[in-house]
Amino acid sequence: MVPDFEGDPGATGKDRRPLRKLFEGLVAARIPISLIVLLGTTGPDGPGGTALADQADGIRARLVSETGLCGARFDPDAVSVVRIDAPTMRDASEALSRWLVGRDPEDILISCGSGAFALSAGALCAALEARRPVRIVHLDSPDQPYSLERPHEVDAHLEAWLLRHRFWDALAEMDPENRTLWSLLAARQAGDTTSATALRDRSSSPLGSGLTRGHLGKFTELWPTAQAALFERSGRREVVDYGLARAWFSTQLRKSFDREKKELSIRTGQELGRLVAALGSRGDGEGGLAGKIRMTARTVVTDLDSACVKMIKDASLVDLYTAASTHSADPPAGPLPPTLLSAADRWEHDDQGVKLVAGTGRTGWPVLGSGDVLGLLAVGLHGEGRDAEDRRAVRAVLGELRRRRDLLLRLGVLRLRLLASEETAERARRLAGWAVAGEGADVRVIEGVSGDIEAIRDTVITALDAEATPTGKTGSCSLRDVDEMVLVLNPGPPMTNYGMIAAGVEWSLTAACPLRMTELTRRKSDGAPELRSGHPVLARLGADRLLAGLAVSAVRRLDLRTARRLIERGSDLLRGVLPELAELENGFLGAGAEVRGERERRAVAQRRLLLVAEVCRDHPVPAAYLAVEALRPRLFAWETWKRLCDEVPALRELRKLANESVQGHALDRQERRSSRRGGGDHVDVCELLRQAVQQLGDTATADDALIIRHKTLIDALGGIYRESA
Repeated sequence: MVPDFEGDPGATGKDRRPLRKLFEGLVAARIPISLIVLLGTTGPDGPGGTALADQADGIRARLVSETGLCGARFDPDAVSVVRIDAPTMRDASEALSRWLVGRDPEDILISCGSGAFALSAGALCAALEARRPVRIVHLDSPDQPYSLERPHEVDAHLEAWLLRHRFWDALAEMDPENRTLWSLLAARQAGDTTSATALRDRSSSPLGSGLTRGHLGKFTELWPTAQAALFERSGRREVVDYGLARAWFSTQLRKSFDREKKELSIRTGQELGRLVAALGSRGDGEGGLAGKIRMTARTVVTDLDSACVKMIKDASLVDLYTAASTHSADPPAGPLPPTLLSAADRWEHDDQGVKLVAGTGRTGWPVLGSGDVLGLLAVGLHGEGRDAEDRRAVRAVLGELRRRRDLLLRLGVLRLRLLASEETAERARRLAGWAVAGEGADVRVIEGVSGDIEAIRDTVITALDAEATPTGKTGSCSLRDVDEMVLVLNPGPPMTNYGMIAAGVEWSLTAACPLRMTELTRRKSDGAPELRSGHPVLARLGADRLLAGLAVSAVRRLDLRTARRLIERGSDLLRGVLPELAELENGFLGAGAEVRGERERRAVAQRRLLLVAEVCRDHPVPAAYLAVEALRPRLFAWETWKRLCDEVPALRELRKLANESVQGHALDRQERRSSRRGGGDHVDVCELLRQAVQQLGDTATADDALIIRHKTLIDALGGIYRESA
């Protein structure tokens, strides 16, 4: 039987051929078509067990024939068939991506409304990966194509992303009216109290941004500064190789011990007292402090409610301390130690920065995030008796949200919002009630989801925004504070799915968080529901630009781990710079295993010091500590480092400044109130770094190769930032 591709030209509604609707609508809207791509699966999914790709071949033959099809005719080179292995978003995306190689269409229109939504969504992914403008065309309204891209709206979110990730000095550049506040917060994050001290001593005029002399006084205190530096940089998994973590651990333990020692049992008090003393003196240089912590934890068997005892028995916290002592630890994925999280929450509750930021008309984010993951899932029509299948599908979705949450800094709440029309609301409410009771998740229904893409987007955004108000602290339950979003596409109504995508893109920009798109499918083996993909391709719709902008800020300040984490959240385009970043990381912080001989290692050291000098000239970084960490023990073994410092006066002074910094030993010293050199009190660290370069030997080897690599990476990220507009 020959398929009737033409159909009745006078048919209406669902009886009218999709191609006829498409061609007539685009002609009416004066949108020309130069190429047509027909997507068809190769499995036996068509009439009589035929492949739909074979049906597409038949349609192509008619479109390029003399008579044409559905009122249109094209040249043979203008119509292609892309054969797809399986009816999934991933297979469609991969197949169309291969076809797009070497082709550069100015605009891509993707149809929907005739079934096979997975192929339509896959085409969207391929178009975004190809960096082509893309619009969605529903076959019932082809004269009104919808663009998911909103470049003018993306830039409006940059300030919020800087605020969430606490790039304070970048905010100072964007918001000169509150420059003093942002600069103070930037200095605090770098562990520097001298900026606030100098401002307090020289300024008698109003400071603006609601700042008072009392606020300035707080900014000059070492312990609150150290806590802010630790927790804010921990929030980006960037802690200057955990120097702050070691300093914080010993000081927090000492403070807790001072409060509790009168209530502790004699044996526990003695054991903890010896440990506190050893940590305060850094073990008199003998090392083995992590082992002492573990030994004390095993010895102490009483006073288990003591804050001190909880600290030393927090195995993950001790593991972090141990990793930090190697000077080469990389922040692990997953939640931070419970004791550290609790301490961060207590600090955040009293942090003056929260109120000061609010005084500028902005609301910040929790310093370590909320740990919450938000999922969106459209609920379609289904026959009766499918409750068990529905529950399996929701359980699969919650499983994916849980997997994403387990990689975050804290374990927050799984939040799932079910999008329902008037016809599907009851089914959605039934599912939500089951999920809350049986899975312990926060599952709610967004009702009244209907209309075109824009109407659905607005309905969803309004509902998300109407929930709890953010406070800038942990525990607000606000959906603006979620740490990640996951969109779950299913074979439901295409307008609902695309409206959900549009809403997800907009809300992820508002929440300044990563967005992933997954597909709810069935396993071939047993038909059980499963989620596939999870690709961050939607970053091309705005997040790439913002992530690239933030990564530029991070690289400029040598927060290279932060840069890596930001770039990894982007699309393939942004992740393409990861090899360049890895080269810079290795050049600046690598062990230099391939470098043989002290002369060559000195040349590497000179390059690293020149890079730090270049950076600290314009940005608030803990320059002395960062320089020392880049040299020892990565490049120079401890004994070699000690000898170098004896030989090179500038290195000796840098070591002293690093030791006196918050990241070094300042918190260990009983006279710490007089050791506030933070970033170098009355010392030009940039000049000191250049002196060290000169004193290390042959300046002919002190080339600017690392500086060039640093600038090249910034230029590459800047190019993506501009291109993504």
